[in-house]
Amino acid sequence: MATSSRKQAAAALRRQQEAQARRKRIVFGTAIGASVLLIGGLLGLGIWMNREIEYDVNEPAAATTDTYAVAIGDGPVAIDLYIDYMCPACKQFEDAYAADLQRWVDEGAVQINYHPIAILNRMSQGTDYSTRAAAAAVCAADTGEQEFLDYTLALYAAQPAENTSGLSDDELRRIGTGIGLGADWEACVDDETYRGWVDEGTASASSEQGVTGTPTAMVEGRLVDSATFAESVEAAIASASLFLS
Repeated sequence: MATSSRKQAAAALRRQQEAQARRKRIVFGTAIGASVLLIGGLLGLGIWMNREIEYDVNEPAAATTDTYAVAIGDGPVAIDLYIDYMCPACKQFEDAYAADLQRWVDEGAVQINYHPIAILNRMSQGTDYSTRAAAAAVCAADTGEQEFLDYTLALYAAQPAENTSGLSDDELRRIGTGIGLGADWEACVDDETYRGWVDEGTASASSEQGVTGTPTAMVEGRLVDSATFAESVEAAIASASLFLS
């Protein structure tokens, strides 16, 4: 698929999300609280299950942080997002804020550090869907920052229900090729290149970074409420603009 076609497909998904975002933000605050509480209580179990099999920890070619995050953008305001691709609350977060995140990156206002962790493998009937999806997303980051954002958008659009087997590897590949990711990306997915990196990041999030559930959002290192995330980021951008001027 040509780059223009990939951008058109991603833009169509974003238009759908923008049309729904206002309504979703109204109910977002109450829904997110229950989901984060449940996921946080089971974070340790998810990490233990993830680490039953050891995989090589390969450092991504993409820009990353020492806290196992994919770095998107180079703006003055640092955002950290801890996400699981099977997490319903994470999809709600994406539906509500994807357009804002894209705009802030395009404006050069932020650096978004995406931490793709896997705490819901236990909800995919033994297929380790959270890890597989996260590893495929890191492969997309190797292709480019926009490709990572577009693949994340597409994964949430096709998010499987909890307590199912999740998407198969073939389906993960079809989603990627559908937005224009090529042979190098497919080989990265087939080789499970970043499964070990995702597992290490999942363990680090809990043991070293104090993360207790997904989605977890931080702005300039400060934990912020998901329901008021956009307002927190806008305030930080305004403050940074005053400082830089």
